[in-house]
Order: sequence, then C-alpha cells, then structure tokens
Amino acid sequence: MSDNLKKSIEKLYLVFALYQGLSKLEGSSLYENIEVWKKQMRSKKLRELTDEDLALFAGKVLLTWGDENDYRYYLPRILELTAELKTPYDIWTLYSRLEDASWKTWEIDEQNAINDFTRELWNSILNDPSEHASWEFKDYFHAITNFYPDFSDILKIWEKNESFASIKHLTNYVLEERHNLFDQNFINCFEKNTKHIEEFKAWLTSENILKKIEKAFYENETSAIAEQISWVEQLLNQEKQSLKTKN
Repeated sequence: MSDNLKKSIEKLYLVFALYQGLSKLEGSSLYENIEVWKKQMRSKKLRELTDEDLALFAGKVLLTWGDENDYRYYLPRILELTAELKTPYDIWTLYSRLEDASWKTWEIDEQNAINDFTRELWNSILNDPSEHASWEFKDYFHAITNFYPDFSDILKIWEKNESFASIKHLTNYVLEERHNLFDQNFINCFEKNTKHIEEFKAWLTSENILKKIEKAFYENETSAIAEQISWVEQLLNQEKQSLKTKN
C-alpha cells in the first residue's frame, strides 16, 4: 500500500471519528439477532474488524440494519479493507451505499476525504501486479468509474501511470471487454454504463495510449503477456480505423 493511500485512509479515520458517539446500530424488528450482531460489531476496536466481521453490516446498512451515522462511523474501516482488496461485501455495493446515503450532500471535508481515497485506491490497484489485483481489477474499475465524479480524471491517472502492472490491467481488460466496448457500445458494469463509453473508446484508441502499449510491448517482449499486449495493440488500431470510418 502506497504512502499516499495510507495517508488518505488516516484522513478518513480522522474526519469520520466524530460519528462513534452517534452510532446506535438499530435495525428492523424482524431480525431476532440484532443484539447479537451489535455485540459482535462492538467486540473489537474499529481498526481490528475484519471483512468477515463487517460483511453482514455492509450488506444491510441503510436498508434494514444501521443508519447513516452508523455507516459513517464504520466507513473508514470498510474503505481500508477495500484498499487491501478485502472489501467486506463488494465494491459496487460499497459505493452504491454511499449514493443511498446522499454522500455528495455531506460536509465538504467528508466528501473530499472519500474522493481523495478513491483516487489513491485507483492509483494503488493500477500499480498492483499481483494476481489478486488482476482478479479484482475489473470490478474496482467499474465501481470507481461509475461513482467517482470525474471520469476524465480517472483516465488521466491511468494514462500517466508508468507501471507495467497498469499495462497488464489494460491488456486483460480490453481482451475481456472488447465486444461490449466496441460492438455493444457499453461499459459492462453492474448496470450497463453508456454515459462514458464514447470518451472511453476515444481514449483507448488515442495516439498516447497506442504508443504506450507499443512501448510496453518492446520493453517486455520476453514477458508472458507480451503476445496479449501485441493483440491489444492490433485490436485497438483496427478499432481506431473503424471509428474514423464511422465518423
């Protein structure tokens, strides 16, 4: 985890600390185990809670167990675990709950802390060469780009990233999603996302990205993924010509 990501997480704990005294963890009367769940949630310090400890809460919060104050109090730990690729439920649900809580109406320092974290989370997964990051990348990309307020900023961060891991993520993503992006014309999120598709296709077929992919291929010709990088370069060049013809 990068120093900047760690700093963004510490900022979250600082900004949302005041909600500790406001957290009551009340829930639907239909649940017989509310008191047991509350006891489990409070059996550890906030920073010691695991993804398993928080899974039930993350799925039910704002719906049937826990209110906005509860969510704000536990949010720093949920986001910290998400940064460790251990999100307690799934990352789409995490950001959906923020939308349910109308987080863009919260205090500006709270909004800024979440946005700063999201940018650093995106940087982190781009730089992460692990297999775990490869498995999680598509879900994280879809959630971040759907809910983060500036799609162009996310693409700029990706474009500026010089790590080989970011090229591997790009290669794998394009190979897996080419049909949805260029034939079906949507980003295949939890919901089919068409609002950014034209910008994303233009970015993927831009000279900067094509040169970036070509450079990565020549610098890593002996790597296991070199052939896939070459395929993606050819595919995107073909799509670039196709887009020119359509326009």
